[in-house]
Amino acid sequence: MPAPSPASRLADPQVAHDLLMYRVNRLLAVAGSLVVPLCEGGYGITRREWGLLMVLAQQPGLPPAELAQRLGLDRARTSRAITSLLAKKLLTRDAMPGDRRQAVLSLTPEGRAVHDGLFPQVKALNQELLAGLDADTLRGLDMALADMQQRAEALVATRTDVPRTYRLRGGRHTD
Repeated sequence: MPAPSPASRLADPQVAHDLLMYRVNRLLAVAGSLVVPLCEGGYGITRREWGLLMVLAQQPGLPPAELAQRLGLDRARTSRAITSLLAKKLLTRDAMPGDRRQAVLSLTPEGRAVHDGLFPQVKALNQELLAGLDADTLRGLDMALADMQQRAEALVATRTDVPRTYRLRGGRHTD
């Protein structure tokens, strides 16, 4: 019997290695392992902190909650990364105009320098990963990723049948 084609493996997964989320997670783990040494060894920041710097380089003046949402991180992890970046003097936290209880975040000149030094290196790794794909495949991949992201966000917003996790209590909720 012939091996299933990649499309059919994704459409009808039989084992963990056929699951889209498993494969994307593995890709992120392997490719991310190339970024970690650049971040930590070259610039003294974590990959999570790098994510914050990338977003704030494009959209300065975001409040922490919106930054967390854009990165898909919980507020506690985002807060720890913000605190670290503030201590490293890569971010500023300023009161929001009109509401001094709210803060907005921006890169310092040092933070901008880290971003501007690291981004070309991460971009080069990204381009190496995509080098084997022709222009039509890249366009298709880009559209497919955008569609899957939109579907995932819609699922999160509408699914009520997924049990809540209770990690602090060591497992599942058992009311």
